[in-house]
Amino acid sequence: MKVTLINHTSDAVDILLFTKATRLTMSPGLLDEIKSWPEEKKMAELEYMANTIPSSWEFVDYTFLIEGVSRAFTHQFVRSRNASYAQQTLRVLNASEFDYVYTERNEQDKAVKATINNCPRHIKTAYKDLIELGQPPEDARGILPTNIATNIVAKFNLRAFADLAKSRTGGRTQNEYQQVVNAMVNEVLKVHPWAEKFLFKQGRDFFAEIEAFAKREFPNDLLKKGELLKIVDQLRKAA
Repeated sequence: MKVTLINHTSDAVDILLFTKATRLTMSPGLLDEIKSWPEEKKMAELEYMANTIPSSWEFVDYTFLIEGVSRAFTHQFVRSRNASYAQQTLRVLNASEFDYVYTERNEQDKAVKATINNCPRHIKTAYKDLIELGQPPEDARGILPTNIATNIVAKFNLRAFADLAKSRTGGRTQNEYQQVVNAMVNEVLKVHPWAEKFLFKQGRDFFAEIEAFAKREFPNDLLKKGELLKIVDQLRKAA
């Protein structure tokens, strides 16, 4: 899996401050004035903005290229409605040499991985046979596994991405989903370190500690662990 931030709003701080300043006369002159503010003043304003109505966050965009993830993940990922997506197609692309994405638990058990390994080989052979028999990729793709590797481009505005980061970095989220979103967060923070206060409220570490406790104390009791993680998710959303 690889996540690359391929485009973003470069003047995001100035745009955020300008679109938030709705009580003032909005004009190009105001934008120029905001651009001239000292860095300390801008950061202080962002600190305030991170805890107020997030409508102005929608003017800042991030576009990601996400490579080598499973279609099982992307089926979940695209349920985030407030984003735009462009995904590698299987309708016209010949996928006879596809890669398979193993889950973390798959990788930890040699017997499990060996069992899985037999399946893609048979599927690849059958897929190639279908293509040779004249079936187009859009008909042959039906036998491909859910965890076939795929690439997808996704664009989020800051508001939508903050919602994603808050809801999909918790312990109840599938491992691959967590890894992708955390990688996306890291990419954003490389270009906009100040964005962390928009993505996570204070208490992020406390939530993580509770999740770690649940996994440590109830590794085999799925009911207790699941109930505790569900409460943590509800607390995170409320925060």
